[in-house]
Amino acid sequence: MPNSKISSPGNNEILLAGQRVCDLLNQVAGVESLDAMLNLLGTQIHELGVADAYLINLVDAGGKNLITQKLRLTPEFQMLEQTTLGYRNSLSDGYLNAKVFNLRSIQHVNHENASDAEKLVLKYWRVNEFVGVPILNPDNPQEAPLGVVMLLKQVGSIANEALEPLQKVLALLFKSLHNWMRFAQLEKMHDKAQAAVAENARLLEFLDEMSSLTSIDKVYDLFAAELFRQLPFELASFALQENDMLAIKKVIAADPRYAGLTHELRAYLDHHPAPLDPSYSGGVYVLLKDESVLFPDVQTIKHLPVSPHDAKSIAILRTPRTLFIAPIRYQKRPIGVLALYSLAKPISLSEADRRLLEQLSSFLGTAIANSKTYAISQAQNVEIGHLNMMLQEKVKQLAEQASTDRLTGLFNFRSFEQELGKRVKECQRFSEKKELSLALVDIDRFKQFNDSYGHAAGNDILAGVAQEIRTQIRETDIAFRYGGEEFVVILPKCDIDGAMLLAERIRTAVEARVFDTSAGSKSVTVSVGCTMVLPNDTQQSFFNRADEALYKAKNTGRNRVCTG
Repeated sequence: MPNSKISSPGNNEILLAGQRVCDLLNQVAGVESLDAMLNLLGTQIHELGVADAYLINLVDAGGKNLITQKLRLTPEFQMLEQTTLGYRNSLSDGYLNAKVFNLRSIQHVNHENASDAEKLVLKYWRVNEFVGVPILNPDNPQEAPLGVVMLLKQVGSIANEALEPLQKVLALLFKSLHNWMRFAQLEKMHDKAQAAVAENARLLEFLDEMSSLTSIDKVYDLFAAELFRQLPFELASFALQENDMLAIKKVIAADPRYAGLTHELRAYLDHHPAPLDPSYSGGVYVLLKDESVLFPDVQTIKHLPVSPHDAKSIAILRTPRTLFIAPIRYQKRPIGVLALYSLAKPISLSEADRRLLEQLSSFLGTAIANSKTYAISQAQNVEIGHLNMMLQEKVKQLAEQASTDRLTGLFNFRSFEQELGKRVKECQRFSEKKELSLALVDIDRFKQFNDSYGHAAGNDILAGVAQEIRTQIRETDIAFRYGGEEFVVILPKCDIDGAMLLAERIRTAVEARVFDTSAGSKSVTVSVGCTMVLPNDTQQSFFNRADEALYKAKNTGRNRVCTG
C-alpha cells in the first residue's frame, strides 16, 4: 500500500505506513462488539488530531435517522456526553448530518456559510467549524453510508486535505464496522424480544388496573406509584398541551419529606404555563421533538446556559440529580410531557428501563384521554339528567295546569269527566259488589252573594269552600270544581251511608266557618246531593241522580243533604 499522511497531536506528518496498517487491522481482529469497534475508531480520530471534538453517528436499522453512538466533546462540555449519546438526527431535516449522508461527501459549516439556525448551534457549542465526513464503502462509494463522523473545530478550520488520513482509516474499518453494526442490530432485536416478555409481565397487572380508572387524578396517582415502585425516582410531574401552552396538571412526590418542594414547584408551574417555544423549556422541546431526553446528573450541567423557566424549576428542587423527560402520547401523537426527577442521588437507567418508560407514557396518554372522555360523558349525563328532571317537572306542571282549577286548586271539570268515566267502567267490569258514591255540593244563593259583595269576594268564598272540602274528605276521595259555585266529590269504596256522613261534615264545616273576603268577614251555606252507583248505571245516569238529589236539597230549604 502506498504511504499516506495521518495527523496526530504530536506529529502531523506520521505516515499511514504498512506497519501501522497492520497494527490497526490486528486491533480490528480482536474486536468483540460494536462498542469496542467504535472505541477503536474514536481512538483513531482522536490520534489524528484534526479536530477538538467528534461525534460518530451511525444509521439506524430503518435508514431514517443517524444515532450518536460514540463521541468525545471538549472538556467544558464533557458532562453532556451521556446526554448526547443516543441522540437521533433525522436524515430528512436538511441539517449538516443529513446533507453529508445524502450527498455522500464532506461538508463544512462555519460562521461564513452557516444559516441563522446553524450559527446558533455553532455559538452554543463554542466552535468555529463543523465538518461532516461520510463513512463510505471504499468498493462502492455510491452506496448509502454507514453513518457520518462529525468533527468540531474551536479555532480555525479543517482543510479537506487534512481529512484524507481519516478517510483512509474509515475505509480500512468499513467492512468490520458494517458487520458489527449488523450484529448489534440483530442482538438488539434479540434483547428487545427478551425484554418485551419481561416487560409484558410487569405491565399486565398495572395496565389492567389503569384501564379501570375513570378519574384523571387517580390515573396520575396510580401511574406515579407504579413508577416509584419500579424505579428510584423521587418526583413525577405531568403536563398536557392545552391550546398553545404546556400546562402542569399534577406533581407527585414518592416521599412525604418532598411535599414542600412538590407544592412549591406546582405553584410556580401553575402560574407559568410554557408557550410552545422549544427555547422556553426542555419539556416543550421534548413535546415538539416527540423524543425522550435523559440528563444523568443535572448537578454537572448547572453552570451551562439554561432557559429562565427551567432555571427556576431547578432552583425550586434544590438538588435535582437525574432528570428524564418523555412525551405523553395518544394515538401516536404527543399530547403532553412526563418528567421524572431523582433528588437524593443520580440513578442509572438501562435501555429496558427507558423502553418501559416510553411504553408507559404512551399508555398514559390513552388512560388520560379515556378518563377525560368519561368525565365529559358523566358531566353530560348529569346535565341530561338535570334537563330530564326539569322537563318532567314542566310536564307535571302542564298536566296539573291542564287538569286543575286555578282558583280553588281542585281538579277541573275535564278531569272529573275522565275520572268518573273510569270509575263507573270499573264498577261494571267486576261482578262482585263495587261501592262508589258521588257528592254534589253547591253554594246557596251564590249569585245573590256576588251581586251584593262583588266577584272578588265571591272568589274568596269559592276558594274557602274548596279548602273545607279538601279538609273533610279522605285521602282516597277526589274533589273537583264542577263549574261556577258547584263542586263534586268522587267517593271510591263508599256506600250511600258513608257518602251522607261525609256530605254532612262538609255542610256543617262550611256553615260554621267565617270566611275572610275582600268585602270583609262573610258566611255561606251549602246544599249537597248524594247518590251511590247502581249496577246498570252509566256515567250520565249516575251523575244525574246526584244532581236530582242536590235539586231536592235546594227546593226543601237549602243548607241540607239529600240522597237520590
